[in-house]
Parts: sequence; C-alpha cells; structure tokens
Amino acid sequence: TTLLVTTFTLTLCFAAWFLPSAIVPKLNALGFTFTQSQLYWMAAMPGLSGGLMRLVWMVLPPIMGTRKMVALTTLLLLLPVLGWGFEVTNPDVPYWRLMALAFLAGIGGGAFSGFMPSTSYFFPRRMQGTVLGIQAGVGNFGVSLVQLLSPWLVTFGMFGFLGSQMMQVPGKESVVVWYQNSALVYIPFIVVGAIWAYIALRSVPVKANIKQQFDIFSNQDTWWMTLLYIMTFATFSGLSAQFGLLMSNLYGAGNPEIVQGAGATATLLI
Repeated sequence: TTLLVTTFTLTLCFAAWFLPSAIVPKLNALGFTFTQSQLYWMAAMPGLSGGLMRLVWMVLPPIMGTRKMVALTTLLLLLPVLGWGFEVTNPDVPYWRLMALAFLAGIGGGAFSGFMPSTSYFFPRRMQGTVLGIQAGVGNFGVSLVQLLSPWLVTFGMFGFLGSQMMQVPGKESVVVWYQNSALVYIPFIVVGAIWAYIALRSVPVKANIKQQFDIFSNQDTWWMTLLYIMTFATFSGLSAQFGLLMSNLYGAGNPEIVQGAGATATLLI
C-alpha cells in the first residue's frame, strides 16, 4: 500500500512540476505578449525552484513523518495547478504572477527528495533498490503524462465555465481551445491522492534534526553524486521542460525567419 500511494502521488507531483512546460510554449498563441526570454525563464523556473525545494523536502520525512508529509505535499499541488488553470484564461495576467505559479510548480519537483527516503523506511534493505526504482520510474511518468495529454485535453470544453480561448499560430487557421483543462483535470486526482495518503500511510518513528541531516554535506561522496545527478536527471528534466518552446522557436511558426522564408517560397511558386 505504501508503494502504491507514494508512487501515485509522486506521479501527480511530476505532472504538476512539468505543467508549465506544456502551457508556456502556447501562451503567446493564446493572446499573451511575452518575449522569448520571459517564456524561457517561465519554463525554467519550476526546475530552479524544484532544485531548491529538494533541500527543504529532504529533511521533512523524519521531522513530519511519511503520512503528514505525503498528504500535505499532495495538497500543496493545488496551488500551482489551480493557479495555471485559471490564469491561462486571462491574457492580461502580469508576468510576475505566472512566474510565481512557475515557482510553485517546483513543489512537485522538491517532493521527490522527501517521498523517496520516506518510502524506503517501510522496506528491508535488500528490497529498497527495487522499490525506489519502481517509485521513481513510474513517478517520472508524470512528465510524459502532462506532455502527452495536454494537446488532447484542450480540444474540448471540459471546464467550459471558464470560457474558451482562440489559439492563433502564424500561418495556420485559428482554433478554439480550452487550455484550463490541461491543469484542472488533475484536481480530483490530487484531492483523492491526499486523502488516500492520510488514511493509508503511517509514519515510521525515525527522528533526526536538520543539523544531523546536513552532515552529509561534509562527505565528499555527496558532491560526486550530486555532480553525477546534474549530468543525468537534471539535464533530462531541464531539456524536457524547454523542448517544446525550443522546437517552436527554432523550427516552428514562432520563428519569424521561417515564416518569412515560407512566404517568399509561396511568392516564387505563384
């Protein structure tokens, strides 16, 4: 049960963490007027805040206990998910508010460093590698989930009470979309996950204060493993968060040079 609950909620954490990466590349097509630099910062912020928040979440399991930590963390996902669901419908929203929501999306990334050790408490050492591999592997599916589902979710009025948006991409016809769906669809799952965690999980009596846990920074192996982690998971998460925006700017209709080139080719053909 522990593995099921923590894996389910961790998947939601990763979906919330990468939600901005599915929305940011389309903001200007929805009527927003952000510069490329602002869009890239918006897509990068969840990764930056998630890295910082991992320093917080890594000390929470022995202080709060698994039950409270997982349940409360899952509830906190409502902040960025609800925020993006409502603000994406308003092209007049100021840049700083979307940056704040991008920062809050980092909660989903920070949770990783709390969920993994708290799950390991419940299994003998010989099983911990397998268990954590399953949790991390399936949990990372949240990244694919939000990227794959968003283009489909926005095509129908699931949450039509917030209105619809016209998405205009240069060189293509305008289409009606409901971009709030890409965020709000996760709300019931987050609520269910938080309640399930609070009811089903228990806390192992492991106690350690913050000073005791920060002793790892005096260990050389900590820094070598950190460097390895930056070169593996960090590069994967950073590139996947920026990839949609990068492809749009380099090869899509968002690149003015490509649009101009296409226009010149059409003129020559006529």
